[in-house]
Amino acid sequence: MLLSLMKYLRGYVYVQLTGYAPERFLNLCGNRDILVWNLKPCEGGYCFCISVWGFKQLKPILRKTRTHIRILSRHGVPFYLFRYRRRKVYALGILLFCGFLYYLSGFIWNIEVTGNSYLSEEMVLDFLKEQKCAFGAKKSEINCAALEEELRSAYADVIWTSIQIYGTKMTVSIQENLLPEESYQKEEDQVYDIVAAKDGTIEQMVTRAGTPLAGIGSEVAKGDVLVSGRMELLNDSGELQQYLYHSCDADIIAKVTYDYRDEIPIDYIKKEKTGNVRTDYQLEVCGKVIKNPFFQPKFDDYAVVSDTAQLHFTHNFYLPVSLVKQTYEEYRQTKAQYTKEEAKTLAAKNLKNYLHELQEKGIQIIGKNVMIERKNHSYVVTGTIDALESIVSYQPTERIDITDKEVQDTDESE
Repeated sequence: MLLSLMKYLRGYVYVQLTGYAPERFLNLCGNRDILVWNLKPCEGGYCFCISVWGFKQLKPILRKTRTHIRILSRHGVPFYLFRYRRRKVYALGILLFCGFLYYLSGFIWNIEVTGNSYLSEEMVLDFLKEQKCAFGAKKSEINCAALEEELRSAYADVIWTSIQIYGTKMTVSIQENLLPEESYQKEEDQVYDIVAAKDGTIEQMVTRAGTPLAGIGSEVAKGDVLVSGRMELLNDSGELQQYLYHSCDADIIAKVTYDYRDEIPIDYIKKEKTGNVRTDYQLEVCGKVIKNPFFQPKFDDYAVVSDTAQLHFTHNFYLPVSLVKQTYEEYRQTKAQYTKEEAKTLAAKNLKNYLHELQEKGIQIIGKNVMIERKNHSYVVTGTIDALESIVSYQPTERIDITDKEVQDTDESE
């Protein structure tokens, strides 16, 4: 590939060789390091390609071997420039185009977000826009390391980020915390208890720091203290001497029950495609859409499907120009009613999507019990879903003054 490009840049000719000793001619070319390629026999001799420099060295060899050479075609940049040597505006246009491409290469024209789950791509793009590092931003003004730190600080769920720029493309890689978001912000020198984030029954519990106040099989309610950050220190007589405080650390998985409800109206508007389709093409330049003023869909009811293809030369060199293909599909609206079987199918699809959303949050589904019944003009789906999930949440530990405790005990004894 590179060798072919070099040949094209230097220019070469395709020639026909005839005469007394063409084989001797080829041997002499090899002795003088004159390269020929695409050699093949033809009527009266041989045809081959030879560079412009090599062609100029052939005169003594042709005289010695009593052969003749005829140019069949010319290829390469030198001949192309010679052909258009008088078209100065054309050459100037090429130079301006190359300069414009070089100018555009200093901006970001494509952003790719990967690794996000809870955090939507739109939220990431809005954050980049607030930081003035979005579509159309200058690459020289973007500090990737500082931008990574800002992104981690702006979203608590983001525990790792990597922002890299290749060509005119910015890649934002994100790793999110799969555990539930903690409903607190830790402060320095503050001690925290672990409390239940939801009602449930503890199935698994591993305590690494703190005093456990519940165990496996315990039924807990939201807000109950599961692991305390306060530990009692007793003296030799078994009396309370003081309290020690240390933040808790534990993994607690509980069986949690979700109440599920879905309502499907019996009457709905059914959309049937008629098969009539019209296609329109638009151009998007720097975020502005240039519409076709002569196009009309000519349908009363239709759905539009857009397909956008951004112009790029390589995998990482994008330009702020996109071709938008819009397909208009006509449909007919009719009133219809769901049968019970159709309602069951739709309810099963909705339930599957709901379970998928829970699983994406790291929740393990262990059982479900739902039923569907008709009520008035709707099919109502109700039931419960059993799941295993972390119920770890935090709250500041209540500090107790040992002196106040002793006074309280004394007052109670009197």
